[in-house]
Amino acid sequence: MINRIRRNKGDRVFDGINALLLLIVGVVTLYPFWNILVLSFNNALDTLRGGVYLWPRSFTLDNFKMIFDLPQLATAFGNSFLRTIIGSLLSVGSTAMLAYVISRRDFLFQKLLQRLFVITMYVSGGLIPIYFVIKGLGLLDNFLVYLIPMLLQPFYLLIARSYMDGLPASLQESAQIDGANDFIIFAKIIFPLSMPIIATILLFVAVDQWNAWFDTFIYTANEKLTTLQYELVKILSQSTASVKNDADLRNKLAGGAGVVSTPQSIRMAITIVATIPIVVVYPFVQKYFVHGMTLGAVKG
Repeated sequence: MINRIRRNKGDRVFDGINALLLLIVGVVTLYPFWNILVLSFNNALDTLRGGVYLWPRSFTLDNFKMIFDLPQLATAFGNSFLRTIIGSLLSVGSTAMLAYVISRRDFLFQKLLQRLFVITMYVSGGLIPIYFVIKGLGLLDNFLVYLIPMLLQPFYLLIARSYMDGLPASLQESAQIDGANDFIIFAKIIFPLSMPIIATILLFVAVDQWNAWFDTFIYTANEKLTTLQYELVKILSQSTASVKNDADLRNKLAGGAGVVSTPQSIRMAITIVATIPIVVVYPFVQKYFVHGMTLGAVKG
């Protein structure tokens, strides 16, 4: 029979304090996003009165209707979606292949390449030289400017290489004895076994691509290449949206007249629109993400 550990009053108090602290941390962490969600579904004029905290006081979809009526939203969403999907797959594929190469102990320039990649993590040429490189490659006002510069990121490369270093070398040796070349070894052995770290990197890269807006601001002037996050930044920088000034707002509040939306309500709604896709995708890769994040843990 298994003896149960007796818990005294002090243990129960300690557990209660821990639960309370975790509850407080959870509320502090989640409430800002919840409040943004509430304000996005609340009437714009009612929001200006204040006091909207836990649920919409005057529920409406007008804020989202106005966002979806923006002329560039469909184009921006499509570009963000395409750059996230295509860019993430290309980046993860190139990172995994290069990580396999520099993880091979028989590769002649293994240490040299690793050091060069580490240097790039601490030393950068600066914005202006990078801009001229992008211009020289003909990537200005080109959709490829969203893909090629983010094709390889040294930090993710080194993480993937560290994971592949931990795989048994006997698997590769056995495959070589059976006549498999490096491509077959990578595709049928290394890549499937590296799926936890691949999924982790895929999540990080997808978030980077989805949230990116500065490259749109710097490298593109074509409205057809705008992205959702860039449109969000533009809206956040605007001081007015559908009304002219505070006096106009006060008059409409006093007279009970309705307006389509306000800058604050639009910001809240478009923040939700930009955040939801990542929130929806995360649960599907969570188990790989947790595994990947514990790669550096002490193994017994």
